[in-house]
Amino acid sequence: MNIATYSPALTLLYVFALLWILMGVELKSFSTLNRWLILFAIAFLCIANQILRDYVGYAVYGKMLFIYMHLPTFLLFLYLAKRGIIKTAFMILTATVFTAPTVLIGNIVRNTLFVDSPQALLLSNLISYTFMLILVWFVFRSGFNYLLTYGENKLFVLFSLIPLVYYIYVFAAANQDFSALTSVPGYIVRYLPTAEVFMFYFLFPYLYKSLSEKQLLKSAQNALQQKINSAESQITLLHDSNSRMSVYRHDMRHQLIMLNGMLSSGQTEQAREFISTVMTDLDAITPKKFCENEIINLLCSFYDNKAQNTGINFSVSVMLPQNLPLSDTELCSVVSNGLENAFIAVSKEDVPDKWVKIYCEVRQNKLLIQIQNPYTGQITMRNGLPVSGQEDHGYGCYSIKTITQQNGGHSSFKAEKGLFTLRLIFPLPPEYKN
Repeated sequence: MNIATYSPALTLLYVFALLWILMGVELKSFSTLNRWLILFAIAFLCIANQILRDYVGYAVYGKMLFIYMHLPTFLLFLYLAKRGIIKTAFMILTATVFTAPTVLIGNIVRNTLFVDSPQALLLSNLISYTFMLILVWFVFRSGFNYLLTYGENKLFVLFSLIPLVYYIYVFAAANQDFSALTSVPGYIVRYLPTAEVFMFYFLFPYLYKSLSEKQLLKSAQNALQQKINSAESQITLLHDSNSRMSVYRHDMRHQLIMLNGMLSSGQTEQAREFISTVMTDLDAITPKKFCENEIINLLCSFYDNKAQNTGINFSVSVMLPQNLPLSDTELCSVVSNGLENAFIAVSKEDVPDKWVKIYCEVRQNKLLIQIQNPYTGQITMRNGLPVSGQEDHGYGCYSIKTITQQNGGHSSFKAEKGLFTLRLIFPLPPEYKN
């Protein structure tokens, strides 16, 4: 097995590294067993392709690249990156384009060394692959990661036409001899298609910037709308609660007159039943007392009632004062979004343990908020945020992160071993006293 000549094993390792960077694969999201299986699959594909090339020869092997190299790579990264069929197919075509410049770089290196030997070929390949991976990391990585996360499938179907045409061109020209084209016009004929297609990918960062600004604006609008909706929702609940209490206070005089009449006439048993009914009615309209902070108390009371109606075990441990140097709207938004996401997660039928825990406390001049819930399946994380599989969803976490950052705080979203944990830390001003 000679890797000093054209090596499918070396090329595959380069392609795997390339796709790993561009598609934002996170190895830590896989279990230890899956990590070993992934490494085994990569090693097997590299060794198998190298042996096959040496056995059948380059000419025959080149005609079977789709079956032995491209299709297995597609299936592997369809599983690893979980980007979907269309986006993964686009990235396989992209890998073909990003492999072509390494040939040109390798030729330049060999011509510079003035050595035509297997060792020079191996060195030129290593240099060209390293150079391209560095270029991809610093120039293309963020743009591709963002486009793959937020870009629509129809966008990638259209973009796939350019690398697909180049893919067809590469296979059509595979049996052509360009060695005689050593003049300037000859080099243009040999490398112009590659240069044109590769320049298309240099436009991606500009497209990324445009899409990023649009997405950030959309996210900010959704985050703001969620803040408004949450505040309006909780204010409505507060008004409803206050209205019911006002009505009940108005009726209390008549109820006391009725109770006095029962006691005066010796109807003690009826009086006891009447008092029990009044207490039940008061419990139904009076929010539970969880802490001194009105907003947090109202939210916990609301979700406590929701938990009782849905069979969810809601555990509350909150110790917050009435006044916090954080607006009621922002505090309401982050807590309600966090709790709502947790309740949605545990409401799924395949979640056996249906519970949600919330913890809030002011400690060392910091406001600490933690919400935990179990989950099943796998949660995909992108840039530290859980990614929703539904369009126009997933802005709740973005809203939480945005509000936390605007207040100089820190947010953490962690999904590990079936437990999802949201942690928020808001620094309080030095003059604040609990």
